[in-house]
Amino acid sequence: MKKLTLLVLALGLNLLVFGQKTLSASAANLAELKGGVASGHIQLTLPAEVTEENVIMYAKYYTNMFTVDFNAKSHVATFHMITNDANSRRVILRFLGANQIANVQVADRAYDLGAFFDNFLQ
Repeated sequence: MKKLTLLVLALGLNLLVFGQKTLSASAANLAELKGGVASGHIQLTLPAEVTEENVIMYAKYYTNMFTVDFNAKSHVATFHMITNDANSRRVILRFLGANQIANVQVADRAYDLGAFFDNFLQ
């Protein structure tokens, strides 16, 4: 009985530690995303769990690649690329990962960060 209690307790703790919610960002539509990539002003809607403080805190590490404008009401983040090339756009993935975002929703399909880069940011 003691072993069963310990097993249930260990399983419960495991779920608490590793059962984190996966966050997703989204692009308004494919045409806007492609236009943003071409112009160097990429807009993504971040999930409600991402706060303005988090955006400011993480964006300051990437100012040599891009700046971020964040609308706290709509949760739209606009990435203004300093140098609009694939390597600089790849750093957006670090910013998203730092904010615990694992997927980006584009036109009814969720892409993990690597696939999002390969399909849209490269």
